[in-house]
Amino acid sequence: MAKVDKKNKKIVQSKNCVGCGICASVCPINAKLMKNDDFDPETTELAIRVIDGVAILSDEICIRCGACSKICPVESLKIVDLESATA
Repeated sequence: MAKVDKKNKKIVQSKNCVGCGICASVCPINAKLMKNDDFDPETTELAIRVIDGVAILSDEICIRCGACSKICPVESLKIVDLESATA
């Protein structure tokens, strides 16, 4: 997995999310956390999860690799480069 400078990137979500959960299933951070012996899906803080039919991102845990935005079938998630957005 390539190292991403998360300070210069942000995942932006539109209202198009249908809550399918594909984003959460491809997230490399979620996959790593799920391999832990003490993994509890109810209490473990994940990078992205679906709550009430909408994907919810954790800004602290997400590494902004863009896997979720590439796989989203409704293009609800988009990774943006903050430097180019402000330039």
